[in-house]
Amino acid sequence: MKQQALDYLNRDIMVHIDMLEVLQLPASRVLAANENGVLIKHGDLMMLAHKQHKASGFLPLMTRELAQRPDQLFVLHSDELKATLERDFGFQTVMECRHAIYCSDKPIPFTLPDGAEIRPLNASHADFVHAHYHMVDDLSYIRERIEAGMFGIFLGGELAGFAGTHEERPMGLLEILPKFQRLGLAYALEAHLINSLLAQGRVPFCQVALYNEASTRLQQKLGLTISDHIIYWLARGDMK
Repeated sequence: MKQQALDYLNRDIMVHIDMLEVLQLPASRVLAANENGVLIKHGDLMMLAHKQHKASGFLPLMTRELAQRPDQLFVLHSDELKATLERDFGFQTVMECRHAIYCSDKPIPFTLPDGAEIRPLNASHADFVHAHYHMVDDLSYIRERIEAGMFGIFLGGELAGFAGTHEERPMGLLEILPKFQRLGLAYALEAHLINSLLAQGRVPFCQVALYNEASTRLQQKLGLTISDHIIYWLARGDMK
């Protein structure tokens, strides 16, 4: 069934890159894969991609999974079930985003301001990252992502910003402290992260919120291709 899922998802990598990457994780499971779409699960996350007007066929299986674990998150690759999950199951849409993928295999050149350097973070930086990154209020998750590989950009010996990858493998956790903004640090830091992922044989990609114009401009400047397709994240309560 996994090969059937991969065959379906590979038909449109720009739309399905997130699910293709999650399927590389050992704990991921294919719940359903057929000619109408794919439903996969990783931990407390379910992800659905499907042909137009075929989403409802996956709802009974999703409902059974919810009965076993009510704290599920959902990633929907269309809005067909969004209203149903919100109305009947108490979910709310917490993010609408588009995929941005670095499609080249060539490293991105970048320069750093005088006195700046990029180096891996370690456990001693967890509290700092937790205090300055406001999209995730979970110190254990921050520690996990640092252990998985996060980079910090230091200016004059002071930590000016950081970036890494989320559990589901997209780039993220990118933050430049206000007093260090407009110095080109975000470009250099994400370029370094992209180059590191390329060296590991990974596909650098991220999910850009529709409202985040600054991030959209950054991805375009770095040469990432941005999909027109909207992805929906749904959760019960606050994702934090």
